[in-house]
Amino acid sequence: MKKILSIIFLTLGAFVALNAQEVKVQDPAAHQARVFPMPVEHLYFHSEILNADKNFSVILPKSYSSQPDRKYPVVYMLHGANENDWEWANIPVSLLNAAIPMITNDGTAAECIVVFPNATEGKMGYFNQDGWKYEDYFFKELMPVVEKRYRIIADKGHRAIGGLSMGGGGSFNYGMRHPELFSSVYAISAAVSPAAFAADASAGAPLPASMNGGSYTPEQIEAAKSVNFVLDCGDDDFLFDANVAVFQAMKKNGMKAQFRCFDGAHASYYWYDALRRALAYFSRHFSEQMP
Repeated sequence: MKKILSIIFLTLGAFVALNAQEVKVQDPAAHQARVFPMPVEHLYFHSEILNADKNFSVILPKSYSSQPDRKYPVVYMLHGANENDWEWANIPVSLLNAAIPMITNDGTAAECIVVFPNATEGKMGYFNQDGWKYEDYFFKELMPVVEKRYRIIADKGHRAIGGLSMGGGGSFNYGMRHPELFSSVYAISAAVSPAAFAADASAGAPLPASMNGGSYTPEQIEAAKSVNFVLDCGDDDFLFDANVAVFQAMKKNGMKAQFRCFDGAHASYYWYDALRRALAYFSRHFSEQMP
């Protein structure tokens, strides 16, 4: 009986905490004013986990206001180091907002809600560390707030995640560690390490900072076989070898993985093109019946 009461109190506590997180509009004076072809919102709420106000931006589908009964898939796109929710791949959200309609209007990609979190300001990174429990924030606060506020089809089959560089590593690890939540992952120029797949990774040298999500257990690798992964990296990227090695480790473990490579380095022009490829890839899996 005590155990049942504890579960009830914890559930009520989480519900109260979520309702207490008031979402507010960011001050546009902090950024250059833009006119967007699609609805975009720059918001923030106070994170109890990070003990700070955390920004996030959302690009809504063009039909969002004209079709009030329609629900949409959601994509979380994680930025790289020293960027924020106003700037992904060193590209202003205004340019991304102009590019996404071209991808969706011609049918290349499905209309979806695109969320840009902010993993900077204070400490930086997508994993839990001392004084910066960002992974907890992402899954326990940000995702519930976003998926309560917007008309999102909140299931695995209609939820995807991607990112570039540091965010590529973050999205890859989130897909590996939380496979029940995502249908697909598109990691661009990703900060990943093949050591995470080694059976003795925990006993060897420490993983690089971009991989402080830790090594993967056999159980995690098995569970992640329900997720569709893409590693997309330019042939002149300094992370190319690591991406190839991780792809090979995934194939060796029987995972659903693709590797894509085009001419390019660790640079914005490559990431801008990769965004189109990512949204088209996500769309293919939104309609699939996921296990």
